[in-house]
Amino acid sequence: MLKLFILLFVSVCGVYGYFTLPGKCPENVQLQEEFRPADFFNKWYQAYHYSSDGQNQNNCSVIELQTRPTGIYLNQSRVDRGLFHRYSIAKVGIPPSIEDGARLDVTFSFDDAPRRLMNRRYPFHVLATNYNYYATVYTCNYSPLIDKHFIYVWILSRNEVLNDVSKELAIRSLSRIGVDPKKLVKDDWSRCSPKYYEDRQAEPLTFRTPVLVRY
Repeated sequence: MLKLFILLFVSVCGVYGYFTLPGKCPENVQLQEEFRPADFFNKWYQAYHYSSDGQNQNNCSVIELQTRPTGIYLNQSRVDRGLFHRYSIAKVGIPPSIEDGARLDVTFSFDDAPRRLMNRRYPFHVLATNYNYYATVYTCNYSPLIDKHFIYVWILSRNEVLNDVSKELAIRSLSRIGVDPKKLVKDDWSRCSPKYYEDRQAEPLTFRTPVLVRY
């Protein structure tokens, strides 16, 4: 019985340990007005990032919107722990109205996962962008079980290095979601040569969701 309790405790801690901010996700957040998805296509480099759980395992992250016969997809490649080159692909849901255009949703599919975890949907909201130089994007997930949430922020650049003017414009919108710009972590693009490559989709580190432990 004691072993079962310890196993359940460790499982719950492992699942919910990254939900560190109290309460629900920020509400009524002002996003990019009249967002144009077509201008957001192609490659973006993660210049800075923020993870509310303090985990900084991924580096050299590249995000790219791509068109396929079955729809629009987001391909996020990265280097995990400086060792593994991995990628995660999600189908992008484009809102029907221009007023909600910046409220994108992405759905990751994992065929080998349990049925309730095969399709996982997350918000991918654009706070600000000028399409040519910078973009500020965030995701937020809430766990009602412990009444806490998780936030991940991308400060994206069309080039590996984001110029100072664009950075200042990009971080202005962070106050809308209560993120201190001083907590941003700069990506080190000089360390992007992993030892190992994986040819299958991996779990995205930048999206979190509570998983119920059944027993």
